[in-house]
Amino acid sequence: MVALGQIPGMIDTNTIKKKELQNHCEFCCSAELSVCSEHFAVESEVIIVDIGVAETQETSEGESEDSSIFVPLSHFTYAGDQRVTIDGSMPRNTTRIRPLPLIGLASIYLGITTALHIYQVNTFWDSTTTFRFIEDGDYALYADKFGHAWGTYINAYLASEALMGSGLSWDAATLGGAGIALAYQTYVEVMDGYGKTWGFSWSDMYANFAGAAWFLGQHYVPFLQNFTYKSNFFPPPWFGRLTRESAETFLDDYSGWTFTLAIDVHNLLPRDAKKYWPKWLNIDVGHAVRDLRFREGESVYTIGFDINPVRLLPDGPNLWKWFRQGFNYVKIPAPAIEFGTVTRFRLLYPFQLQIGPIHF
Repeated sequence: MVALGQIPGMIDTNTIKKKELQNHCEFCCSAELSVCSEHFAVESEVIIVDIGVAETQETSEGESEDSSIFVPLSHFTYAGDQRVTIDGSMPRNTTRIRPLPLIGLASIYLGITTALHIYQVNTFWDSTTTFRFIEDGDYALYADKFGHAWGTYINAYLASEALMGSGLSWDAATLGGAGIALAYQTYVEVMDGYGKTWGFSWSDMYANFAGAAWFLGQHYVPFLQNFTYKSNFFPPPWFGRLTRESAETFLDDYSGWTFTLAIDVHNLLPRDAKKYWPKWLNIDVGHAVRDLRFREGESVYTIGFDINPVRLLPDGPNLWKWFRQGFNYVKIPAPAIEFGTVTRFRLLYPFQLQIGPIHF
């Protein structure tokens, strides 16, 4: 009886121990799982937070590049038209020199200026004397002053484009381009001071300053971009005129040059009237001299139409667009009225067309 009574007791004791052991294991497992789950959740939160921070940093850097490093393309315009840099790179707000483009573009610019120097040494400066000042404002009826201003402006534009392509900021490139252009034109004027048939002319220097000032003014006062300084040259015999007497090169044959100021009519019109005027069609006023002899000739003024090639010519690759925007500084032959000793209408100024007895 005792033995039989002990068996159930032993069974009950073992069962209790097994249940306690099982409960202990279940508690440990659940606790471990709970800890693991909490640890996994914490790690997951950390990962999620890290990813969020990374994404935020990336977005912030992108916004920083757009707003502080690069000029927004919506701001990089001329008279409302999108501009492009010479190599298609983004214009910068901050300077970061690009060594290879700097070397390449500087070499091209120096090559051009060196070629011009050699050309002028063999033409304008082939005979020299002691340095002197000569005021020559009337030798070409002041047409050369318009030429000095336009030449400085174009030199500043090309130099600034090269500097932008080399990594300079838009502002720094603009100031640098104007400075380089003015320095080059001053060098030319000093060399003229040693030329036997020339001299250092203060009126030439004033015109040089005017060209550089107009270039800077258009950058800092965008409204001035609605007035574009242009020029063209054609040999005078092509349109029935005489070549300037004693002209040594086309550069000083002012009988063949025309200088104009193109007015962007479309931009200046009220909003409701813009639809009635083609965007690519401007009106310009100009000045030229014809049949130049020594301090004698015909001084003429023009008013007519002008063409904006940026808005008229088709789109294309970046280099084409860059040439197209530069071509906007060239006066394209167009209908104009010339006021001089005789008032003339030309269908493609300055060329004279003829159909029977009618000249136009």
